[in-house]
Amino acid sequence: MSATDGIVLVDKPAGTTSFAVVDGIRRGLVGLRSEAAPAERRRRARLKCGHAGTLDPLATGLLLVLVGRGVRLSRFLVGLDKSYTAVVRFGVGTDSHDRDGTVTARRPVPADPRDLPAALDLWRGEVRQIPPVISALKRGGQPLHRRVRRGEVVPEPDARSVRIARLELLATRWGLAPEEIATDPGVETAADGLVYEATLAIDCSSGTYVRSLARDIAAALGSVGHVHALRRTRVGPFVVEAARPAVELSDPVATLTVLRSLAAALPHLATHTIGTRRANWLRQGGQPAVDWLDGSDAPPRFKYCDPEGELVAVAATDPHTGAPRTLAVFGDRQPASREA
Repeated sequence: MSATDGIVLVDKPAGTTSFAVVDGIRRGLVGLRSEAAPAERRRRARLKCGHAGTLDPLATGLLLVLVGRGVRLSRFLVGLDKSYTAVVRFGVGTDSHDRDGTVTARRPVPADPRDLPAALDLWRGEVRQIPPVISALKRGGQPLHRRVRRGEVVPEPDARSVRIARLELLATRWGLAPEEIATDPGVETAADGLVYEATLAIDCSSGTYVRSLARDIAAALGSVGHVHALRRTRVGPFVVEAARPAVELSDPVATLTVLRSLAAALPHLATHTIGTRRANWLRQGGQPAVDWLDGSDAPPRFKYCDPEGELVAVAATDPHTGAPRTLAVFGDRQPASREA
């Protein structure tokens, strides 16, 4: 495996895109490799970087940046549940359902924040949610947000099922005058000139739009609303406390010190350790045999690692036969027999 294969946990700042964070890390690593041996210099253009789920520019928090062959792990990470802390402003609606959008409506807000728990109750569990029109969802091969910015009339996306396991009210600031939060950027007031906001903790399935959730909670209150601030605190088994600020990772040496291996990028998948010959068999394109699972009940997806702990393959069991089959194979291929 290359020293630049793996995953980096990044704490993204507000005001920058996920792409900019990923590209900054890639450029730093490419520059570091250009100082290495000529063979590495010839390969530097092949260095790829990506992420396992974007964050909007205003959002902060956990971004999983995939490096080198780690890019191939994206499909095993993008579907993980996520956690957020969101500040929702009520009484002001925007076209994007966040503070970066254009204000489209101002409506009264209930005078008592004790109305909030009942509104939150409506959006826990399995719910149907309409994603924002200004989003990366595609129609006709183009992201909807590009169509909107070209002035096209874009119908709302179809509703989708999402799961909201936790929706907890952490704090409120209700009916404040703007001067009371003068240090808070982007103050937008409700129709009465006051500010109404709630801080929420959210655990949800992949594909949930917190911006849509803010819109829907506000509608349940008989008002409008938008996301004023958003922080992603968890993606599956990864937490933001383990991430490094993006500004630190402009230094490629710092990036390499926190780069996790391919195997460590999939802690949520069970590990089956196999011998060197079996590992090389998979790397040649062979398929595992049923007895490689050692008689244990394998989960739908799991990973094979070699004796050194390096990732060899991600595999799945056939739901009908129980036979394992590889979904993705990693590592240098070497001549090998199928025998252990």
